[in-house]
Amino acid sequence: MKPSVLCVAGLLLAPASGVHAGELEWLAGHWCGQRGKTFSEETWMAPRGGLLVGMHRDTREGKAIGFEFMRIAQQEERWVFLAQPGGGAVTAFPAEHMARDRVVFANPAHDFPKRVIYSRPDADTLHARVDDGRDDGKAMEWTWRRDCVAPPRE
Repeated sequence: MKPSVLCVAGLLLAPASGVHAGELEWLAGHWCGQRGKTFSEETWMAPRGGLLVGMHRDTREGKAIGFEFMRIAQQEERWVFLAQPGGGAVTAFPAEHMARDRVVFANPAHDFPKRVIYSRPDADTLHARVDDGRDDGKAMEWTWRRDCVAPPRE
């Protein structure tokens, strides 16, 4: 029998129901979009071996302005989002809620963000939100289309 409590990045978590390989397949793909002069793109590999690997890149006027390495890994019967903005230290956000085309990862002990939320309103649209743990609080949001066309190189 597995322990009744899991420790991830210093957080004590109650066990979640079992992890199923197909739960996050909807996240896989190349997603991108433009807001103002910033072109952002996020790519997720399909889940395999209990792991999704992702990366994010923002460019503006032909120059990279930010990037992030990401993983979503099975850890003790639970999906955990592992973020590395700018390639820095890893921050873990265990899955708090999962639905057919929506997942909420949360780490209430982290300064900002406290939640990372992905949802797919339709087959070709991915929405991402990071926030302070409240639906009406401080947040950043992105909406991407599948395999969109990158802006011309300058």
